[in-house]
Amino acid sequence: MKIISTLILISACITLLSGAGCLTQQTAQSPVTQVITTQETPAMPVTTLPLSTPATIATTIPSTTQQTVDDSLPQQVTILPPTNEVDIGIEKDRVYNTITVTFIGGRGQVLVKSILVRVTTSDGVTELKNIPVGDQVSTGASVDMKGTRGPDRVEVFVNLGGVMYKLKDENMTYAYY
Repeated sequence: MKIISTLILISACITLLSGAGCLTQQTAQSPVTQVITTQETPAMPVTTLPLSTPATIATTIPSTTQQTVDDSLPQQVTILPPTNEVDIGIEKDRVYNTITVTFIGGRGQVLVKSILVRVTTSDGVTELKNIPVGDQVSTGASVDMKGTRGPDRVEVFVNLGGVMYKLKDENMTYAYY
C-alpha cells in the first residue's frame, strides 16, 4: 500500500513538472524505472528528479526481515519414540580436555546406519568424526575429540533407517578450581 501511494505521488509530480515544461518525455520515465529497480534494495532513499531541479522526493523501500539462528547456542533436538530410542553419552576430561562420545545402546540400535559427531571448540575450530557402525553399531563404540578449557559445543546426529536425527546438542563446560 505504501509503495502504491508513493508511486501515485511520484506520478503526480512528474505530470506537474511535465506540464510546466521542466521535464522532457525521456526523463519522465527515468524516476519510475528507478523506483521499480530499487524495490529489492532494502531501506535506501531514492531521488526521483534530476539534479538541476531544486525539489527532490525521497522514499524508503521497506526491507525484508530475515530470521537468523544463533548457531553458537544449543538448538532443539529430536526426541525419538520409545521403540526407536538410542542413547549417547558425552563426557569431557578435566585434565586433557578430551571429549568422548559413546554409543550406549537402546531399542533402536538395530536401525542405526551412522553416527556423526561435530565438536565446535571455544576457539572456533570445528571437527567432525563418525562413530564406527559397520553392519550394526555395538554398545560402547566411541570417538575421542580434542576440546579446549573453555565451553565446547558437541552435536550428535544419528541416521536411523535412512533419516538423520539430531539427538544431542550440548555445551560442555566445567568450572576450574
